[in-house]
Amino acid sequence: MNKSENEKRRGNQGFTLLELIVVIAILAVLAAAISINVIRYIERSRQEMDVYNATMIRDAVSEYTYPDDFQGTPVSFTDPETGEVEVFERGWVYVDKDEVRCSDASTALALIKAGLVNVSKNTEEQIFIHEEDANPWYPSGKDGDYIRKSSIGEYVFKNNLCVKSRQTWNTYQIDVYLDEQGELELGASASNAIRSGGHFKDEEAAKYFAKRVGLEGARVTPIGSQYNGN
Repeated sequence: MNKSENEKRRGNQGFTLLELIVVIAILAVLAAAISINVIRYIERSRQEMDVYNATMIRDAVSEYTYPDDFQGTPVSFTDPETGEVEVFERGWVYVDKDEVRCSDASTALALIKAGLVNVSKNTEEQIFIHEEDANPWYPSGKDGDYIRKSSIGEYVFKNNLCVKSRQTWNTYQIDVYLDEQGELELGASASNAIRSGGHFKDEEAAKYFAKRVGLEGARVTPIGSQYNGN
């Protein structure tokens, strides 16, 4: 057997074990890199959907005509520079991966009128009739997207507005503040932490969320009743 035949035979022996290990290692690195990029792409897509939904909520609550006797929660803020106390009636729309919660009849009606949540015509009319009542009206059971009354009197809905993001935030909130002259201000917050009790907000996530929904510089308000990740 001549030299060229030996070389041809060695060339047909295939990969050595070392070569196989090197190839597998390279493939593993490539697969990991591709997986990371895919995960990032999916998260960005989920985040964009949340931002789109939150922007629609922002527009709905900012364009709604609030009644003179808006049934918000009284809050006050002290200006750190002037010491002047500002008094507001506060409402909110809280969103997590499971549900959407409106603090009062007016914020619920804002979403209903904008077509962001759906209920029967009778339910919409009854909420409107009792919008300024200290004891608001709630459906007796599920009605369209409405699923229940929360323990703190919120109107709770469930539909595709629920949070999609898995890493950037898992809850967000749009707040409305009406001052004594009826002027409206908006606030925003978000968190990417699983919470089991007490008020908590992730400042970085909150500021990033506020910026994404066009509320940079607005009030960064604490998230409401806590999402426990269940």
